[in-house]
Amino acid sequence: MKRNILVTGAHRSGSTWTGKIIAESKQVRYVQEPFNLAIKKYKTPLKHWFEHLNSETEANYQEVVKRYLQSFYSTSFQTSFQNLKQIRSATNLYSFLLDVKRRNTCRTLFKDPIALMAAEWFYTEMNCDIILTIRHPAAFIASLKVKDWQFNFNNFLKQDILMQKYLEAYRNEIVEQAASKKDIIEQGILLWNVLHYTILQYREKYCNELYFVKHEDLSIDPLDEFEKIFKFLQLNFSEEIKNKIKETTTSTINTTHKRDARQNIKTWKDRLSKEEIGRIKEETRIVWQHFYSEEDW
Repeated sequence: MKRNILVTGAHRSGSTWTGKIIAESKQVRYVQEPFNLAIKKYKTPLKHWFEHLNSETEANYQEVVKRYLQSFYSTSFQTSFQNLKQIRSATNLYSFLLDVKRRNTCRTLFKDPIALMAAEWFYTEMNCDIILTIRHPAAFIASLKVKDWQFNFNNFLKQDILMQKYLEAYRNEIVEQAASKKDIIEQGILLWNVLHYTILQYREKYCNELYFVKHEDLSIDPLDEFEKIFKFLQLNFSEEIKNKIKETTTSTINTTHKRDARQNIKTWKDRLSKEEIGRIKEETRIVWQHFYSEEDW
């Protein structure tokens, strides 16, 4: 049985880049964020951002979510019929037939940071290989600041099992944030802590079974780091893929998928004030010290 792939981690941590590079393999087909509630065409059964699932989740609901995910890679009559109804041109028909072939022969890669709280379930219940990306707290928070990406912490509070299993240590702070929206730096600090504390728990439990990689390591030495990922996934690391990595990491002009990866690592130093950096460093220290050192600041 083909093992599908989940690439996840905190959003703004390089999961898109990582997923796109892996999907350069002829053995892999790419699916964009099935847990993202904002993608209306998916008609997702999921109820919360960062929804948590585990083996003890109500069985019928697990089956509903499994069928939903299977619709992205199965070739059932119902799935094929629904997709066929949307075809309006010969080009679309060709793409549909090509995708049907790839569904049968390729491993499906789900790129989805919003599935982070369900990563263990993807591993144990969906037979997926898991890649988890990690990013420096200042870089993550600077990215949120630039985009002004707000977050409603009620998404966590409404999930009792998630709170009890992974987030109990942050319950009081989550309650406070949910009750009264704070500034983006304070939101980012708590969100980084919560997401990376979850990743830390995964690492403690599945150190040798899931793959953990820092965004900074991928940026500094992408060829070596991606070769390790491809080896973990048992995928061929071809010359075409190596060239694609070089193309996306040495660009002199930043675009969505091309940039100077090494220069991009420390852009947070220009986006945050010294006071903000000091605040982030101290208030995320308990978690970041498991992933980073003082030299990384």
